[in-house]
Amino acid sequence: MKSRIYLLALALVSFTALHAQTSADIANAAKASLSAKQDKADTLDGWHKGGTIAINLSEAGQNDYWSQVKGGNTAQIGIKGIIDYHFNKKNGKINWLNSFRGRYGGASSTTYTAATTTTPAIKTKIPFLKNDDYLNFTSIYGKEFRKNWSYAAFFSLESQFDHFMNPGYIKFGPSFLYKPNNHFNLILSPAMANITTKMTKSFKNKDAFGVEAGKTVKFGLGAFAQATLNYDLTKGVNYKSVATAYSNYLQNPGNVILDWSNLFTFTVNKYIGATVTFNTRYNDLEVKHLQTQHGIGVGLNYAL
Repeated sequence: MKSRIYLLALALVSFTALHAQTSADIANAAKASLSAKQDKADTLDGWHKGGTIAINLSEAGQNDYWSQVKGGNTAQIGIKGIIDYHFNKKNGKINWLNSFRGRYGGASSTTYTAATTTTPAIKTKIPFLKNDDYLNFTSIYGKEFRKNWSYAAFFSLESQFDHFMNPGYIKFGPSFLYKPNNHFNLILSPAMANITTKMTKSFKNKDAFGVEAGKTVKFGLGAFAQATLNYDLTKGVNYKSVATAYSNYLQNPGNVILDWSNLFTFTVNKYIGATVTFNTRYNDLEVKHLQTQHGIGVGLNYAL
């Protein structure tokens, strides 16, 4: 009797294990199939478009009586807009990669200095002040000469919305494009032209951004590299990173100009989401120190 029970239990356990293994195999096969379809989609001819538009709002406040004791801001409001969009086209061995990235934001507040036994409270209104302003358009046109590698022409324009092209950076030149998939690409160029501009009239007679006083344009030629990563870390979480390095052969080639932008996009639903940005830059022709900037925002978020 016991032997029958053992055999029955063994059969039941074996069936359960077999069923679990079969289910796992099916799940793994489905996952592999989906991955294969995604990889195949990366190689299909046609347009591949995507990105996000985010409008983040922040607000905080307290009444005058609270501020008279505690000090601080009686009211604060901030707004920031972010757009990150790419539109790439593949046609056989031709890869045409385009992207537009822009950020603009600011905040306004009313500050209250708490009263003391000898001085009254002082209320000061701080107008809208910009805390972010950036735009970049990049276009890369390449033709494959071997798997994942292309001869390419590179063009980019970087500036800001206010005081456009002050400073402004225009880069163009021949390069090599390494693009193993739709998530990552690398640009390498030994001869990238760079035009730096300062177009605002008040800056014309100043030595700024590496452009001498009395001039509005400075030409450079140097080595350039750019790495771009656009990847879904998990469902609803996307990470976009663009890192560049440039060395000007014609002016202090040892002083490499570095720029690294990072954008995390968290999607709650079709219209609500959050963004986290962290950007860092080093350009000794602007400021001889490392520049950093960060932001966290929640608000309207629409996937393009």
